[in-house]
Amino acid sequence: MSRYRQFALLMLMSVASATFAMGQTTQPPPSSTEPSGAASPHQQQAMQDQMMKDCMKKEHQKDSSMSKDQLKKDCQNQMKMQQQQQQQPPRE
Repeated sequence: MSRYRQFALLMLMSVASATFAMGQTTQPPPSSTEPSGAASPHQQQAMQDQMMKDCMKKEHQKDSSMSKDQLKKDCQNQMKMQQQQQQQPPRE
């Protein structure tokens, strides 16, 4: 078998195995899950803390001149608004 065919066969096998492996991996749950869906109060608090950290990081990337206290206030307000929106019944 020529080197070209061996190389082509090797590449085909590696692409096929990589495709198969990617198809077998599971996707992590979205990070925007509602904290009230957690099983225990400890898990709820951990999820809220993580959401706060993610929000502060995202806001800091948008405006790096904001102080930590400003970031925290903005994120707390965002989280309150999200909770209020989730608690309101859908409008028809």
